[in-house]
Amino acid sequence: MRANINRRSFLKGVALAAGAGMAASTVGCAAESRSADQADVSVPEGFTVEDFAASQAELEPITDFVDEKTYDVVVVGAGTAGLPAVLTALEEGATVACLQKEATTIAQGNNSSGFIFEESTDNAVNKWMQAYRKAVQYRTNLAQLEFFALHSGETLCWLDKMAEKVGYPACTYNDTTRTYGDEVASFRRHTFGQKPENHGQLIAALANLAAGEGAEFYFSTPGVQLVMEDGACVGVVGKAETGYIKFNATKAVIVATGDYQNNESLVSRYSPDAAPFTRKQVNKTGDGILMCALAGGWMSHVGHAKQFHDMDSAPKPIAELPFLAVDMNGDRFMNEDIPMISWNLTLAEKNTASEDPGIFCRIFDSAYPEKIATWGGTAPKPEVLQNYIPGFTDSPKGVYPDLINTHRCDTLDELADELGIPAANLKASVERFNELCAQGKDVDFGLDEQYLVPIDTPPFWGVSQWIRVSAICSGLVVNGNYQVVNRNREAVAGLYAVGFCAGELCGNHDWIYTDGMAAGSCFTSGRYATIHAITGGLSPAKPVAWSEVKDLYAGAPKAPGA
Repeated sequence: MRANINRRSFLKGVALAAGAGMAASTVGCAAESRSADQADVSVPEGFTVEDFAASQAELEPITDFVDEKTYDVVVVGAGTAGLPAVLTALEEGATVACLQKEATTIAQGNNSSGFIFEESTDNAVNKWMQAYRKAVQYRTNLAQLEFFALHSGETLCWLDKMAEKVGYPACTYNDTTRTYGDEVASFRRHTFGQKPENHGQLIAALANLAAGEGAEFYFSTPGVQLVMEDGACVGVVGKAETGYIKFNATKAVIVATGDYQNNESLVSRYSPDAAPFTRKQVNKTGDGILMCALAGGWMSHVGHAKQFHDMDSAPKPIAELPFLAVDMNGDRFMNEDIPMISWNLTLAEKNTASEDPGIFCRIFDSAYPEKIATWGGTAPKPEVLQNYIPGFTDSPKGVYPDLINTHRCDTLDELADELGIPAANLKASVERFNELCAQGKDVDFGLDEQYLVPIDTPPFWGVSQWIRVSAICSGLVVNGNYQVVNRNREAVAGLYAVGFCAGELCGNHDWIYTDGMAAGSCFTSGRYATIHAITGGLSPAKPVAWSEVKDLYAGAPKAPGA
């Protein structure tokens, strides 16, 4: 990292710039089934014909077009990275088109964060970057990390202003500041949409805004191939119902098509840990990654960061508590002191009772608040848990009604029936666990003694967990401006990959550390890569200062370490 990154130099740059100027994705046009028998076609190193067969990207050169259009910038993908790219292009005075595979905009998640230089101490950015590197076992692209540190704060402020403009402001604001000795790294996080709403509603509103300001959207028109001239990207081919359309880009193509979780060929090779698990999203087949590969791009190292989550069956805090875990046979199978983000590593090996290793149950009793307090923990109150019991409330708020799966029963027999597991086995597992609690030592799995509290106070609670892949967070190798690079790490002129098309901001087995950094990096890369594509620099024409939005965060709850 550069030693001269500090609060003063960043704020000076901002001042100069200012003076100068849905729950689950909607199924769209799924990848067509194409023959993998194309041995005569040149496949980029690190990729296979099967990768392309599972995507919309096309290997064979396309030369016949039903139409041709020209813009300064062409964005491929209308999501959390694509829409900031579109709106920023407009702010920079560029003409812009956006191609989208689906018939609508698509986005997931609901919170993002940013580094607020105006309230941070001078060397905090370097301290935070080093702490982040340590947290992800030093597997990070330092240029991407620096990019996020420098530009995520302005992006957060800009997004707040855009959200206000479209009438969809954040529903909650948080202060996620971190301290390192005397250094204060000021972070803020905002959340858009209470479940079942999410970023999808915000992105749809931003698309309407962009269209009204001159952006042209081409829905149900996936990008299938980049147009290259003398090693530079000069456009992209879109596939409409009527045929191929050639979109010329005089400045750049911004690829924002998301990850590749629904391309089994890519997953098996680059994210084998994810292969056994169900995917939360659809149509994310790595189209943009594969198009860029044909242009000379290549993938970041194998072992991509992934998000394995279930924050829908029960409240999120419940997932972090080491409650008794049993498989669908009712048998205990692991040491429960594992954070949710790492459950998959044990589930894939030990949870063999179900075809889907992400499905298992967790058991506790009605005295859980007091028992958790014995080790200094906290948990949602029973009235909060009740919101996650199917049928308990006619119209539960803040949940995805079809995914809640928490149960409360007077007996273990009844609970087993609700969870769909053998009652005899569940009762035997609880009995054995209580024996270990009485002994004060878990000789079966080694759970720490402080967590050995018996399950003996009815009514009993059970959560049917379903761990799935929310996102794969790595993709193409890019430089510090999110330009796609070849294997010599030379930028491919006119070509940028943003959001989860690009890697690797986090190379750990799962995305960790700053809450909101995943979506925050998508918003930030989409906005600032576009600025670079148009201006050659990283100073926005219409920057939004912290002072313009800070009142939104007045009194925001502190969530240190989130």
